[in-house]
Amino acid sequence: MDAISTTLDAVCLAARIILESGGETYRAEETVERMCAGLGIEHVDALALPTGIMLTLSADGGTSLTRIVRVRSRNINLKRLDDCNQVSRQVAHGEMSAAEALNRLRAIHASSLTRLPLITLAGALSSASFAMMLGGGWIDFGIAFICGALIQLVLPPLSRHRVPPLVSGLVLGFLTTLITLLGTLCFPSVTIDPIIGGAIMPMLPGLATTNAIRDTIRGDLVSGGARFTEAILTAVMIAAGICIMLSMWRGF
Repeated sequence: MDAISTTLDAVCLAARIILESGGETYRAEETVERMCAGLGIEHVDALALPTGIMLTLSADGGTSLTRIVRVRSRNINLKRLDDCNQVSRQVAHGEMSAAEALNRLRAIHASSLTRLPLITLAGALSSASFAMMLGGGWIDFGIAFICGALIQLVLPPLSRHRVPPLVSGLVLGFLTTLITLLGTLCFPSVTIDPIIGGAIMPMLPGLATTNAIRDTIRGDLVSGGARFTEAILTAVMIAAGICIMLSMWRGF
């Protein structure tokens, strides 16, 4: 019982890390199956959804355990995905026990995200570069840089206070437009379209849309439909935040 319980803890945590870090649902299911095979568990049923995973493991002696894990937060963290994949490969090849895998996965799950200054700089440069690609000038580049940095600085507090992702998109779209319009007061010659377009580009749910299409093609219609709906609603909420700020600005 202890061995299968430890195995269940390890594979559940691996699946949770994958789902929370932006991985596909089929990847979470395959990871569970391969880890279980490497640990000597031949009978496993796994059903992964964007918001949770259900697992049942059965040992040869007839012992069976079932667990449901709820996934409440989702973001993009490729480093955690890579670290989790390395652990799952070692387990699948018999190079790591269930207890060792569980300890390693706990450390991965508890690890902090990439340093905030680096994330802020990357987001700012990304937004500014997109603004230039959309036809903006150097002043537009500077304002979009500020907007991109602001977005990355505001995201952690919103996440800590468990603000729903859709509401976060609304708030960030609103703030981005506000900073852009304030910039027009200092530089009347700037155009707001490339600035706003460039600033919101890193926020758009491109990966979620890709995962939705991949899940749908593989036959995971529930996961594909849920991810596609989430992607559409995220884009709509960002656009709503922009429209609200523009309407308020024109009303003054």
